[in-house]
Amino acid sequence: MIKMKWEYCRATDFNDLHVLGRQGWELVGVTGAGSAGQEADIGTTFYLKRPVPSIREQITAEQRERALAERQGTE
Repeated sequence: MIKMKWEYCRATDFNDLHVLGRQGWELVGVTGAGSAGQEADIGTTFYLKRPVPSIREQITAEQRERALAERQGTE
């Protein structure tokens, strides 16, 4: 059985969660001053995790980002 490796992230801005979710981050915990049913207050921390990509996935992602950056630079 292959053991899954994770990377972790913290966010303090509720508005960042959408972007982080699109990047593959999963919310696993919340701590802080926010009350139930209200938006996050100052002092709230969001904890996220996602699987560490394999070396193959990392290279593919880097190549894709480079190609998109080059394409945007020429248009």
